[in-house]
Amino acid sequence: MDKPRPVGTTLEPGTLLNDRYYIVKRIGGGGMGSVYQARDKRLADRLCAVKEMIEMFADEGQRAKAVEDFTREAQLLASLEHRSIPTIFDYFIEGGRYYLVMKYISGGDLADQMRKRGGRVDELTVTKWAIQVSDVLHYIHNQDPPIIYRDLKPANLMLDDKQGKIMLIDFGIARFVAPTQKGVTAIGTMGYAPPELFAGKVQARSDLYSLGATVFHLLTGSDPQDNPLLIFDFSKNPRPSQLNPAITSDMDSIITRTVSHRPEDRPSSALELMRMLEEHERRLVQPHSSAEPLVPVVSDGTIFCGNCGTRIAGDDVFCAHCGARQRHGAPGRPSARLQLAASNDSAAAFVLDKDSHLIGRTDPHTGIFPEVDLSPYDPETKVSRRHARIYRQGQQFLIEDLSSVNGTTINGAIRLPPKQPRVLNSGDDLKLGETMLKFVLG
Repeated sequence: MDKPRPVGTTLEPGTLLNDRYYIVKRIGGGGMGSVYQARDKRLADRLCAVKEMIEMFADEGQRAKAVEDFTREAQLLASLEHRSIPTIFDYFIEGGRYYLVMKYISGGDLADQMRKRGGRVDELTVTKWAIQVSDVLHYIHNQDPPIIYRDLKPANLMLDDKQGKIMLIDFGIARFVAPTQKGVTAIGTMGYAPPELFAGKVQARSDLYSLGATVFHLLTGSDPQDNPLLIFDFSKNPRPSQLNPAITSDMDSIITRTVSHRPEDRPSSALELMRMLEEHERRLVQPHSSAEPLVPVVSDGTIFCGNCGTRIAGDDVFCAHCGARQRHGAPGRPSARLQLAASNDSAAAFVLDKDSHLIGRTDPHTGIFPEVDLSPYDPETKVSRRHARIYRQGQQFLIEDLSSVNGTTINGAIRLPPKQPRVLNSGDDLKLGETMLKFVLG
């Protein structure tokens, strides 16, 4: 083995690694190593990033473990294909240090973006970034076995300024984790790491907490590392919108739910969080005409405040927790219809005159006869036999996807998670498979 370079020293520009990579300059890193911009002389001097990790173990057993961990990270990254995960080109060990060679991303990390923008980032930009992060978390959480990242924070999220997309970097302590696995001891960064990590009970929702902490930091400028044990106890500390009054009540609610102390109080998955953020982005771009929040209702009759998500009574006008007025709809029994989007013919409309309507395709062999039969309007059979249902609850209509094959989308942007009902507003555009419908009240 080559003689190790002393700890604390960095590679000089012009250094050649592995007889291939010319070091241009150091662009980041910390106590455990550095990241360099380099040129690959075998591939027309293509720019790349070289991550260097320091060997700090004299004991042979510890050194072997370090090599194993390094190889695991390299192989883990090489196995992933997602637009927000940098491509790994190479890995090697040289001079007692470990090197990963990956795609070079220009633009800096989100901590640097905060500094450039005066310490805070605007809500629409943060929402767009968080949607991308949720998407990549959904991807890694759905690997077999799942990968839990565990160290999400602004410094580990890069902004590719050429393509305007977020990249998740530094999988150093990420792990393949079985759903029931306990005793996983490596911990993320204090302030961003959720409580269960300290008990070795890592799970997918642990990454959601860290994303919530990251969004909190980006929007408020308040670093969770400054008060890591108490900052998200909002009974004793300011809520996000109290730290930055420009934060909307909807985003305040998303953050406070995502950093809940108990994992079961957070969004159920990265996909659910992504859908919440997509809907929030839509409202930011096209605000609803009413300032009063919609009242989300689920099929068992439970009602939650449309502003903060706290459980409320069905006839509450104001939420007892946050004080937000609830919009329940006008008195009387509402009427509604589904209109084929490509036709104004009343014959191509389905009147929703029952308490519940199955939407799908007729199948006499299995005894399925949906009230809203889309068979005549679905020549490519993209609609499932039991695709979705619309039902009336109080003054509202709700739609629920029934685990259909091709999904249910609202207003071209919101793809419904299965079995998670959503309140409909008059004028909403629905896409079931490839069939387009418009929901119309009255």
